[in-house]
Amino acid sequence: MGKDNNVIKLAFTGSTKLTLEAMKQIMRLDGFDTIGLFGLSDDRLPGKVNSVRMDDFCADNGIVLNKTEIWDSFYSFCSENDVDIIITLGDSRIVPKNIVNNFEVIGNHGAILPDVQGGASLVWGRMLNNGVWGVSIMRIGEKVDSGEILKKKTFNYTDTTTEEEFVNMSDGIAIELLLDVLQGNPEPQQNKKWDIRVAKHTDSHKVKEILEYCLANNLSVYLPPRTPEDGLIKTHWPEEFKTFFKVANNNPYPKWREE
Repeated sequence: MGKDNNVIKLAFTGSTKLTLEAMKQIMRLDGFDTIGLFGLSDDRLPGKVNSVRMDDFCADNGIVLNKTEIWDSFYSFCSENDVDIIITLGDSRIVPKNIVNNFEVIGNHGAILPDVQGGASLVWGRMLNNGVWGVSIMRIGEKVDSGEILKKKTFNYTDTTTEEEFVNMSDGIAIELLLDVLQGNPEPQQNKKWDIRVAKHTDSHKVKEILEYCLANNLSVYLPPRTPEDGLIKTHWPEEFKTFFKVANNNPYPKWREE
């Protein structure tokens, strides 16, 4: 991926531990130069899961940090500096069409595409508690989780795996796959639109049942994002589900609550 005999210029979006660790590891590779980061504004940073301040890292490494959250300014920066690839990691913001259509943009998804699309995938995956989940690297398309799949990998976990450990597993594999893709080892696969889309604020136990059904029947499902109100445990749920709901809705995400 990239240009022969030339340094490939990269720009990132995101302000999380995943963003930072990926940038650090790519800096160790020959042939790549990270020149810019489109991060979160200081006032939004505290509300982002696993967020980190990127100011010192960027300053120490000559990386231009843009915290305006004005996508047009990032577009201008990438255009004026001939950025080859934009990498979006740990960033839930939607990349605008003018950027997607004019640059190569790649990013991660915390589940196996096209099977599981949509939001909060690392919470739903741990809540499912089936022992297997996955990570995908993809080209970013105009619609969420719609771009070409570049590489994907599953990982195993157990009943005792905490949500923090689960997220760390996913992040580690995301970086591994990203490095493979950047170094010319993609395994491209066509993506497809979801078969079933789950509405926001659908009962969490019902979402788990839909997810199980879709995975068992080779159907693609689009899962909803989660809000703090979705962290409320319902008294009518099965006790086993309550147990893993508590595991999934925990650090680094907002903690579960009881009715």
